[in-house]
Amino acid sequence: MTGHKEVFEALRREILAGKYDVDKRLPSEAALACRFGVSRPTISRVTLDLKREGLITTRKGAPTTITRYALNATGALGLVVPGEGYAEIFSPLRRRLELLAERAGWDLIHGEIKSNDPKVRAREVRRLAYRFSREHVAGVFFQPLEFIKDSPKASEEAVKYFDNAGIAVVLLDYDIAPPPARSRYDVVGIDNIAAGLAIGRHLVRTGAKRICFLHRPNAAPTVTNRMRGVASAVIESGGTWSLKDNVLFAEPENRRAVAKFLKNGLPDAFVAGNDVAAAALGGTLAKTGKGAERIRLAGFDDVEIAAQLGFTTVRQPLDAIAEAALQTLASRIKYPSLSPRTILLDAELVIR
Repeated sequence: MTGHKEVFEALRREILAGKYDVDKRLPSEAALACRFGVSRPTISRVTLDLKREGLITTRKGAPTTITRYALNATGALGLVVPGEGYAEIFSPLRRRLELLAERAGWDLIHGEIKSNDPKVRAREVRRLAYRFSREHVAGVFFQPLEFIKDSPKASEEAVKYFDNAGIAVVLLDYDIAPPPARSRYDVVGIDNIAAGLAIGRHLVRTGAKRICFLHRPNAAPTVTNRMRGVASAVIESGGTWSLKDNVLFAEPENRRAVAKFLKNGLPDAFVAGNDVAAAALGGTLAKTGKGAERIRLAGFDDVEIAAQLGFTTVRQPLDAIAEAALQTLASRIKYPSLSPRTILLDAELVIR
């Protein structure tokens, strides 16, 4: 016997399969009741449920039509991650997003960015943004650019393509607007200040008196927030913190900059913005001599090199990030007028 549930599932499958074009009217309730052999009140319940899912639009005195969300609901999503070529954390995140998207009925198109040159990466990102806008993907996961002089402007130039095409965007890891400003896009990542605080407190508990931080030039706001967390741990323990004495703004391989910084005295511990930078810094410290190779190192992301070298780090909750990002993008596609949301997840301290 056909009932409300069967009619709802049948119409939902037809809508998502593309049987009805966007803005094309659905058959009248009378026609649907006749087709399925059910009462008009049953069809009214089905219509209400389809509307709640965002698949149809109803207005008094007007025909029921299919929404643009319904057109895109089982379409394609784009992924633009310029950091995948140099940050190990993004490859496993991409794989998790691909799996979750497939389970939810989406195709995830990964736009590959090959260059190690930040300026070339910016051009490749713009080309991908243009491509996805022409292909009319339903939504895009986008990790903003970093390591170029005006990263926010470069990221804005890319997302304009999505805006002009009406494509929903969820930012991964950090916002495109420099703090304390906030962009109009959703952001999904970890609570980086809390992560830095956890590392700093651990180092303090284990006897580190002077803790320093490696901040690469033009790094993402996440790195600055991680530094702030470490600084907060030092200050709450009764120590002092200053950009001059505690922060090295340099590339980790810059032996001259590292040696110059160490003239003020060897720190007990050095925290870097991620594990790869911490490992590179460790190599540079070893080359400077005078005991610098014994400085304790810490980083973020818990990639393979952190385990190999045995330093403390923060493990990113990749499954939770992927799930939150997909849910956020799906809701943004469905409800484009939502206020911007920031979803910050807790990360686990890994002590070695």
